[in-house]
Amino acid sequence: MMSLLRHARHPFARIPRKAPWLALILSLLAGCATQAPQTSQTDWDNHEQALQALSSYQAKGKLGYKGKQRFGANLVWETAPAQDHLLLTNFLGSTLLKLDATPSRVTLVDNSGKTHQGTNASELVSSLTGINLPIEQMRDWLIGLPTAADTYQLNDENRVGYLAKRVDGKLWQLDYNEYDYSVSPALPKRMVLSTTGASITLIIHQWSIN
Repeated sequence: MMSLLRHARHPFARIPRKAPWLALILSLLAGCATQAPQTSQTDWDNHEQALQALSSYQAKGKLGYKGKQRFGANLVWETAPAQDHLLLTNFLGSTLLKLDATPSRVTLVDNSGKTHQGTNASELVSSLTGINLPIEQMRDWLIGLPTAADTYQLNDENRVGYLAKRVDGKLWQLDYNEYDYSVSPALPKRMVLSTTGASITLIIHQWSIN
């Protein structure tokens, strides 16, 4: 019996005591155990002021609409002082809708290339598409600024997580599901704008801030 015990191999006997890969793993585990978790929490007042200071920006991404009809589109939204530009194209690059808006004039080009003009962006889009959107507020809502919202709530990071506004008797709700922390201030990355019978998913892949 004693001879058998003397010749038994320990299950870790083949691992050198100074195995470099083992030391590396142990050091990495130790580092993970002591590293402080990152936080993206902010002060809302400071964040709101930073958003209000953004007078010009561009957002590029995707839009998905679900309602009586369903479609997806590439999205480009540009905002400058007293001017907004919205371009929706299909995945082949053809224009679905092009909107240029100033405080006094709105010009819309539809998917057939026909130009329409008016003074109210929301009314013009609604008359041509049947979709009633709070376009005048979207320049601020897109960056997470709850301008003219009837109500809003902050998330755990003290950024806007939800807002709502009633437009022409319809309640629109905007949920901010994800933020992009590669830009400063952090800006929304994934949003869902919804009302009874329709929802619009917005995913922003690239922010450009001037």
